[in-house]
Parts: sequence; structure tokens; C-alpha cells
Amino acid sequence: MKGIHWLPLAGLMMACGGQGAQPDDAGIDYDTVGTRLTVEQLPPMPPFPEARAGRLVTVTAGDYDLSGVWEVDAGFCAEIGVLEIYAGPSGLRTAILLHVTEGDSLGTYPVVAAALEFPDAPAALIAVQVFENPEAFGFQAFSGELELTDFGARVSGRFNVTLREIGMDLFTHFAGVFEEILVDPLSADYCRVLRDSTVAPDSGSVADSTVGEGQ
Repeated sequence: MKGIHWLPLAGLMMACGGQGAQPDDAGIDYDTVGTRLTVEQLPPMPPFPEARAGRLVTVTAGDYDLSGVWEVDAGFCAEIGVLEIYAGPSGLRTAILLHVTEGDSLGTYPVVAAALEFPDAPAALIAVQVFENPEAFGFQAFSGELELTDFGARVSGRFNVTLREIGMDLFTHFAGVFEEILVDPLSADYCRVLRDSTVAPDSGSVADSTVGEGQ
């Protein structure tokens, strides 16, 4: 699996649950980063964009524009039932982590706010990191849903969530579609570290032996 793995973003997702960091105005010109709308003032959730095979396509509505078409990598830890999806270049990275349900993994997953431990299945986390020298922004989804429509050697799905920038309380609706993304099996060592870092010890695990077959 090329590109980034989940662990570089684990701190953002796991450590910033609840209220998260308080805004820090020092050195920030808010006119350059957003309108600072409240959640109630956000425009409607945008419609799903048109899908493109092998890509994540995203659209936004709110304080920060995260729209685009991104290359995607995906990997699966069968031992703990965790699917990872990563998209974007080094300056703008989207991470999606699903704790998939046992048996029929297709369907709708609630997107939940990050906590110190990853929630039991079915659940999904979504984060976006933006690096705009000299600033960096970390967005975290705290509500919404993700629909998984295909999951085997390749994965497809779509989501619509509300993101919060954890340092400055910038809010944005974020909708995306990913289609026919090749899923690589992740190594046992990596999955062990992932489990210890993000998945509660008593949470259920699943194994989907179909993932990665035929590759």
C-alpha cells in the first residue's frame, strides 16, 4: 500500500475528541482562511459529486474549500476488521477509517467524532489535514454518514459529513464519492500497531477473507 498510512493521523483523530483544542488567534488572518460560520449558518450539504473510477471526488460548502479529485490508496486489516482509505497529495490528505461490520459489511456507517479509543463496529472516522505554508489545518468529521456500496478486492462508497477545524472552529460540509479503489491487505505487524493505537481491546473484530483475493 503506497502513500500514507493511518498512524500519522492517529493523533489528530484519537486525541482531539470532545471539545478539542481551543481557538488561537495569534498570527491568523481569518479573512484568508474562511468566513467563520457557525454550524447553523452553513449552506445546505452539497449533492454527491460525479464518481470517477480509482479516485476520491469531493465537494464542500462552508468555511473552507476542500473540493477536488484525488488519487486514493486503501488497505484492510482483516484481523481487526478495519478498512483504511487515504486520498490526496502531501499538502492535502483525507483519511477515512472504518470499523466494518461482521458478515455483510455493505451499508451505512455513522461517522462519529474521534475519541481516545476507536468505536465499535459499525462506525467511521474521517479527517482532513491541509498544509499551507506557514499554516496547517486539521479537520475532523463529527457528524454524518458513510455508505459502503462495494467491498472486496475493490471498495466503493460515498459520504456526507460536517467537518470542524479543531484549532479555529471553522466548519464545512464535506461530501465525497470513492469508486473502485483497489484494496491491499495490510501487514500483520502494521495491523497490530494499529489495533493497539486505535481500537478498543474489547471491541469486536471481523475477518473478511474476500478482501485482497484475486490481486
